[in-house]
Amino acid sequence: MENRLEISTIPYGQCMSDTDFDLDRIIYDLDGQIDLLSGQADTLDYLISVASGILCGMLDILWVGEFSLEHGRAIASDKIEDFVKKAAKLTGCESDDLGSAVKHLEKLFPIPSDGNTPDFGGGLQHHLRDFAHHPTIVGLIFSLLTQFTYKSYGTDTAGMFLVVDVPEKSRPFIGDDTPTKILYGTLTWFFHLVSDMAGSSSTAGKTGGTGIPGPILSLAKELSVLPFFRDMEVGEHGLSVFLSKLFNGTLLAEHDENGKIIKDTVLKFDLRGELGVATELSRQALPVIANECIVRGFYFIRRFAMELKENHVRSLSEIRNIDWNNIKPAGNPTIARMLTVATGVFTTVDIGDAIISQKYWISINYVGIGRFAVAIGEDVSWGLKARKVKEIKAMYENIRQNTFRQEDQRIYERIGSGMCSEKLGLTLEQTELLYNLEYLVTLNDIQTTKVPIGGESVRGLKRQWLDEWQQSMTNGFASFVQIPDAALHWYSEQELLAKIEANFPSGTWFRLALLEAMLFEPYYPLTIETDKKGNATPSKKYSSLHNPICGFSKGNVDHYLDEIFPETYYAKGYIKRLRKCHSKVIRELNEVLKTALTSLAITAAVTIAAIATAGAFAPSIAVALVGSNFAGLSGAALTSACLAYLGGGAIAVGGMGMAGGTIAIVGGGAILGLGVGAGVGGVVGAAGVLGKKNTILQSAKLMVSVREIFLNDEHDLAYSNTVYEQYVQNIMEIEKGLVELRLQHDIAKGRDKKLLKAKIKEAEDSVEAMKIARKSMLKFQNSFETGLELSQK
Repeated sequence: MENRLEISTIPYGQCMSDTDFDLDRIIYDLDGQIDLLSGQADTLDYLISVASGILCGMLDILWVGEFSLEHGRAIASDKIEDFVKKAAKLTGCESDDLGSAVKHLEKLFPIPSDGNTPDFGGGLQHHLRDFAHHPTIVGLIFSLLTQFTYKSYGTDTAGMFLVVDVPEKSRPFIGDDTPTKILYGTLTWFFHLVSDMAGSSSTAGKTGGTGIPGPILSLAKELSVLPFFRDMEVGEHGLSVFLSKLFNGTLLAEHDENGKIIKDTVLKFDLRGELGVATELSRQALPVIANECIVRGFYFIRRFAMELKENHVRSLSEIRNIDWNNIKPAGNPTIARMLTVATGVFTTVDIGDAIISQKYWISINYVGIGRFAVAIGEDVSWGLKARKVKEIKAMYENIRQNTFRQEDQRIYERIGSGMCSEKLGLTLEQTELLYNLEYLVTLNDIQTTKVPIGGESVRGLKRQWLDEWQQSMTNGFASFVQIPDAALHWYSEQELLAKIEANFPSGTWFRLALLEAMLFEPYYPLTIETDKKGNATPSKKYSSLHNPICGFSKGNVDHYLDEIFPETYYAKGYIKRLRKCHSKVIRELNEVLKTALTSLAITAAVTIAAIATAGAFAPSIAVALVGSNFAGLSGAALTSACLAYLGGGAIAVGGMGMAGGTIAIVGGGAILGLGVGAGVGGVVGAAGVLGKKNTILQSAKLMVSVREIFLNDEHDLAYSNTVYEQYVQNIMEIEKGLVELRLQHDIAKGRDKKLLKAKIKEAEDSVEAMKIARKSMLKFQNSFETGLELSQK
């Protein structure tokens, strides 16, 4: 019968694991979200953005030119005059003359507060100081109040809020009943403001007259009566005086050599002035809009062409296969980054011209500056969204790091067929015991927490975390170990001790479990919460526990593990030894440069001492310097190991051996290196590297296992050498993968090129840390072997 191999794919959602506890899938999905929230602009996108910014910046300089309030006010005045004429004709005026139109409206639509003109500072200021002359909601409210209270409202010459009675001559302009009062306070009020826009009937069309303040100046004047703003100063003037000078035009006027105002330069900032500013800003907006259109247009056309190519569109009917979300030039971080670059270049060109020409404020495109600020805000917003997702991803990575899963066992199995699986692997029951040990370690920390103030609440919060963690581990256990219906049992301290006793605590697994429990640090986030803005973020419920005062105590952990188990399992001080070793290798891998400099300084001191004593004390110095690394040796074997360690390794592998160690100390040629390296199993190619941080953390843990458990405890050189050989093999595999990734990077484009660059950087960082660990591991193992051989003679 012919043997046939059937291969089928199973949707990820139909796998045995519970998706709520499938940490790898969750992290993979979060990586996808981070990718979507990160800009994918490439070199061509940036070049076009820069070119567009320069082109539109030159358009602004050569065509738009300077900001001129006088020019804008002149255009606005013409529009105001046309509007007043149209309003007058609408109400029955037959003349086309502006003065006649104003006179017609003034006569037809009088308001009572005009009778209080002297109270509000006379004809030049009463339109500003009388709130009923403001074209705002506040102005409308005070107009209605005047109708019902027979009082006018505004400010005096000092800027204080003023309430005065409407004089008898103006009371006929107040309605007799409620409907009439509302009509006079709204419709009559509106047309009266229209009559005042272009000045009075005697000045309209001639000198320009005193118009009404615009909405912005009106609002500023209304706010100026509040206690918070009343005493505010602007430049040399109080706020009230500043607004008055701005309204009557003396603030912006030029002065002669004697300091007197030049009459022809008076520029009033009334409604016509505000509309003039709007006119000038709309003129400045043209090159800004052009810049926007060029960038968005390029993005759309390029992405459309890319979609056509990727989807192999050959006819109009196939266009429906295109994903338009990938094409639309809005709502994504790439276009946000391109616009930030384009508007930034535009603003740089614009401000550069203002500085070079020494025209400064009048030459700056304020619309461009505003658009640049908005672009920065959008770009930063995408970055903040990506950062929030990265925080969530970091939370799940932390959970995964503190969770022993079936995948970890598979990694150990892939280390090599020549390696004993029992050395680094745990059975299902042993895994369960490890979780129980971590539970008891945390419980002990809770019980030993001593805080002077609020200790009970701190212990309660810690207990809440432990209950949440226990429930999470129980629910996700089957998914973690990849065994259907696997259940996690929880034991009391006495029950756990009995279970451990039944599982041969003299075996390697127990000391590995001790190491894991010792390095376990609780109170990390376990869930996601929603902040005030509706964004998902790692829970901050237990953030108060991350401080030296009430946080997790490593000292309590070490003391508890030292006390709970019988001395027959391990000698007193064993946990302290593991902790010291782990701290040392973490320091070495994480601060390589700092360690190297320290080592050189120590070696120099040892060299001077050795020369001064003709090398007589070199062995003693060696033992004092690095002897604590070899807890499994003593006497002559310890001395030999230390000398070989400082000398660079055994003769058999190319080092100078024991004799070389002595000469190196006397001659000062030895470079102190501490720790032992070990590989992260299962690395096949650069794509499988965990990253520099995780490589250091995992390598450090394995380094402690090899140094303290396999060598110092068991003297298992064969197994340690196997680990080393596999570690070297892993480095070679990563470097081979790097070659492949670099070749792919050379021909990749756009988003793929950026992703490959990130993978290459991650792999390079990881392999750098591994090479450092490899050297240290080789040195330690060879030194240990030298000492062990001598002790067996």
